[in-house]
Amino acid sequence: MAISSSLMVDQAIRQSIEALPRGHWDFANADTKEWTHGYHSYPAMMIPQVARSLITLVQQHRPDTRSLFDPFMGSGTSLVEGLLAGLTTVGSDLNPLSRLMTQAKTTAWDPESLETWVQTLMDYVKDIQIAEADWPHFDNVTFWFKSTVITELTRLKRGIENTVPDGIQPFFWVAFSDTVRWVSNSRNAEFKLYRLDKTRLAQWNPDVFGTFRKVIARNQVGNSRLWEQRPLPAVSLYPYNAMDLSALPDGAFDLMVTSPPYGDSRTTVAYGQFSRLSLQWLNLADAAGGPAPNKLDQAMLGGVASQALQHALASPTLAAALDQIASHDNDRAREVLSFYQDLDVTLQEIARIMRPGGYQCWVVGNRTVKHVQLLTDRIITEMSERYGLIPVVNFTRAIPNKRMPKENSPTNQTGAKVTTMNGEQIFILRKD
Repeated sequence: MAISSSLMVDQAIRQSIEALPRGHWDFANADTKEWTHGYHSYPAMMIPQVARSLITLVQQHRPDTRSLFDPFMGSGTSLVEGLLAGLTTVGSDLNPLSRLMTQAKTTAWDPESLETWVQTLMDYVKDIQIAEADWPHFDNVTFWFKSTVITELTRLKRGIENTVPDGIQPFFWVAFSDTVRWVSNSRNAEFKLYRLDKTRLAQWNPDVFGTFRKVIARNQVGNSRLWEQRPLPAVSLYPYNAMDLSALPDGAFDLMVTSPPYGDSRTTVAYGQFSRLSLQWLNLADAAGGPAPNKLDQAMLGGVASQALQHALASPTLAAALDQIASHDNDRAREVLSFYQDLDVTLQEIARIMRPGGYQCWVVGNRTVKHVQLLTDRIITEMSERYGLIPVVNFTRAIPNKRMPKENSPTNQTGAKVTTMNGEQIFILRKD
């Protein structure tokens, strides 16, 4: 594409965004669980309407857009929306639970066949006899689940393995995984693993089969809607860490829509910790040959702190922030640097697999560390320049329904509070 033509498309995209009414991107009253998006809870999920609007925007001005890639696919939001938009979709995530969820959410099964297998499964598990020897063997299983719950979950697991055909099992495993989360002894309102206090735990008697049936019924509604959209484009899912996409060819994708982690999983959103119980019940990490469930967060971006603060990252914004953080806490500065060093490797990989003229759509949260706001949108834009990415537009959306406190305490000082993220930055880059 000629340079002048690319600049004209960039300008058209900016004008389209500027013409939208105030608050358009907030989607305060939108149904974020439509289609298959409500299959399973997951931390920091991208709002489907944001992904949909970005895809529509690019398709409007680049109608030759045919493929979509998400290197941090998480719960699969952008891939579902790409599928509905008629795009060939490709996603990758190191977390096996992410891949299971996305596989289920982007697959349409015959609703009548699903209902038959649901009934077959529930009839089968009524008569299964389970002994303690049949329970799964992972650390602290009785800490996170009551004995009766372990028995009922084991019955369900064995029932799915013995009655449901392999090709349909992903639908059932996702429902099982979500059930595991809801019937565990963890505080389900939080994504990190915290056990219920003694008072609540004593009163906690979850209905495993009832919860599973509710989850299955909810997900069947989404599946039926997706089934009506057939034929659907191809979907490919990979277990790659976003820092190594070497198995994907150069210039393969027209469009990227993604929401990367806010920072390292240990100090921000603990994706691995959230997924741990499901991964242990389903043996997903072992099957994928990836890191152990309790090591997943360390394997993600910034999982290991940088040894020193010296770096060659091409971001003046990051350099200034690191200096400020280091003046308060050198160790925290090294942790922050590690995340952006890993992210920089990812930026180079993503740039390589984007075709010239292709667009990258980013949705990021700018976190605060030691009272210093990390402007990740600006940092990514600056670091991407040397990989041939050109900034097109950058704007803010409010987060009307956050599952995070509006304030938190970043220090041990009594009463010391800072504001957490109440907005996200959306920005678009173009491959030169």
